[in-house]
Amino acid sequence: MSRILFILVLLLVGFLLLKSHQRKKHLQQQHKQQKSSSGRILKNTRVLRCQHCGLHVPEDEAISQGGKHFCSLEHAKQHLTKS
Repeated sequence: MSRILFILVLLLVGFLLLKSHQRKKHLQQQHKQQKSSSGRILKNTRVLRCQHCGLHVPEDEAISQGGKHFCSLEHAKQHLTKS
């Protein structure tokens, strides 16, 4: 009788571990899809402040001229012609 109970407990633990693993895998896939479709930055990037308006933009989207960083080409032109 105790062997049967022991085997049932082992089966139950195995089943719960399998379900937990499947749920974790499903949540990771869902999280990955949300990140890639939401337009968010997927990697760690530096954020730079626009010298003209103060807006913070990712480094790969910033316009850099003369050691200064801008959020758009228009702001870069305005700031550099003003100086």
